[in-house]
Amino acid sequence: MRFASAITDATDLEQATAELLQTVAPRTTAGMVDLGLLFSTEHFRDELDSIVESINSEFPNAVILGCTAEGTIGREKELERVPSLSLLVGSLPDVLLRPFHVRQEDIESAKNALDWERIVAVAPESKPAFIAFADPFRVDVYGFLEQINEAFPGAPLVGGVASAGHEPNENRLIVDGRIVSQGIVGVALTGPFDVQTVVSQGCRPIGKPFVITKAQRNIIRELGGHPALEQLHHVLTDLSEEDEQLARQALFLGRVIDEYKGNFTRGDFLIHNIIGADRKNGAIAIAGFAKVGTTVQFHIRDAETADEDLHALLAPYARTGVCGAMLFGCNGRGTRMWPAPHHDAGVLYKVLGDVPVAGFFCGGEFGPIGGKNFVHGFTASIALFREPESPTRPEASKPSREVKGIDHL
Repeated sequence: MRFASAITDATDLEQATAELLQTVAPRTTAGMVDLGLLFSTEHFRDELDSIVESINSEFPNAVILGCTAEGTIGREKELERVPSLSLLVGSLPDVLLRPFHVRQEDIESAKNALDWERIVAVAPESKPAFIAFADPFRVDVYGFLEQINEAFPGAPLVGGVASAGHEPNENRLIVDGRIVSQGIVGVALTGPFDVQTVVSQGCRPIGKPFVITKAQRNIIRELGGHPALEQLHHVLTDLSEEDEQLARQALFLGRVIDEYKGNFTRGDFLIHNIIGADRKNGAIAIAGFAKVGTTVQFHIRDAETADEDLHALLAPYARTGVCGAMLFGCNGRGTRMWPAPHHDAGVLYKVLGDVPVAGFFCGGEFGPIGGKNFVHGFTASIALFREPESPTRPEASKPSREVKGIDHL
């Protein structure tokens, strides 16, 4: 398994394309590249088909996937709000790649796991991993992830929401070398590979865990049998002055994913924004579903906490043979969170070394927490590829070129 990556801020089409291909060429064998991920800012939106054609010509056997974004990530760099392109190519021997394009009608018509096997062309027993990118305007991204979780339990899905457009038809998605402007594009990988996921939500818990004892939809009325705001007040009064100040600036609620765990630590919570409070009845509202019986805990976030969280989550993978990585960061990270650029890519480079990496700044990041896939915010969602310990051969050794739904484009 071998990867190479490149990033460029050249604004000329020919120069930018040449820089990408010339950078990855020394570390690749063209006919053995199986996967290519391309990310582009809006600057190249109308020329994207030409760039994809050049990459297809250089790597004729590769499944090419990608999207447009506000900024791109590659190697140890993050290029924000400037014209740029980022490319990751990989050789994955004996891995089967099934590209797919999911439209809203697919999500609405899918009734069971068999329907999703047809849509993404893999079965749950093949233990797939998914990479996916979405345009948010005409497709139910949350519904897609919910159904993938049900049809493929435990299968990781990483990627994000395209962020170059602000209206329908402004984003561009790439699926197996073709350009589309809506839906969700992706690829299912099965076979002998090892992918590890890291989802850094950049928060740390404060206070103690509570059980939701009264709630309706996204409104939490009681925690541990007492008004939610009353419990929050007790948490805040026990904090240090510094943490209390952070909590008043950036307070969140983490929902435990796996209730069977005895102790809850970093990575066990799905973080939700607190979007409102009612002092009259003591309720709080979150940007998510509040279910009675769920364990929750208040969290805070700042640049220092987010930096510490990413370092801690990446540390176990240092010197473990990571040969390629994908990094999908929120638009709210980067220089909107830290004073200097290239933070997340720089941490990955510092902890893992010179690992080929590419990605983009998302309008929502995909990644698993507690074995289930979610749409996140203010998160760095990372996929790390490593050589499999005990490879087993799939039924076929060549990537499939079939793309579900492409005849409707």
